[in-house]
Amino acid sequence: MEVASARVPRAVDLKAGVEDTRLRILAATRTLYASKGSRGTTTREVAILAGVNEATLFRHFGTKTLLLTAMLEHYSAYRELPEILSRAKALPTIEERLVEIAMATIEQMRNREDLIRVSMAEELANPAGLSCAWRAPSETLRMLVEWFETQTVANNMRGEPGWLARAFMSLLFSFVMARKIWAGIDEPLERSVTNLVEIFLNGARVR
Repeated sequence: MEVASARVPRAVDLKAGVEDTRLRILAATRTLYASKGSRGTTTREVAILAGVNEATLFRHFGTKTLLLTAMLEHYSAYRELPEILSRAKALPTIEERLVEIAMATIEQMRNREDLIRVSMAEELANPAGLSCAWRAPSETLRMLVEWFETQTVANNMRGEPGWLARAFMSLLFSFVMARKIWAGIDEPLERSVTNLVEIFLNGARVR
């Protein structure tokens, strides 16, 4: 009589299982961080929400600080920016390029609004706190400064690239985060973004 042998898990199966566990822990961390902040987020609650034990959590991430850092890094969007800038580069006018960048950036901010708001609140309460929360905005700014520099060198814009990048980011940031200011605007997103880009490029002074 032939005895069926037990199936031995393949390396790819084990790797997929490890990654699934890691992603569940990161998702649980985001949920708790968004509602309780870093100090209110406990590894025990994260483990329970993720369906694992704390030993598994620490095996994956080591410490609570490293867990929060990994979560913020995982859900950041700055790695997508090079592709966005590449798409924009292919467009014929500076207006179209800026609209492309703005639309994609606003979408990214909206998808991460919970994390942004908590990070802002925590910085006010504890300026020396979780510095990794601002890694993504800092990297985004750095890449935008480089992009604006290429545009000024090509004579598509004028101004200091650092200030151009900061002003542009500030317009988009206020559009997403300051809802009450924009509450009376009843128009498609692309039209709003086009108006923002027009003001950014041309200002409001009569020439």
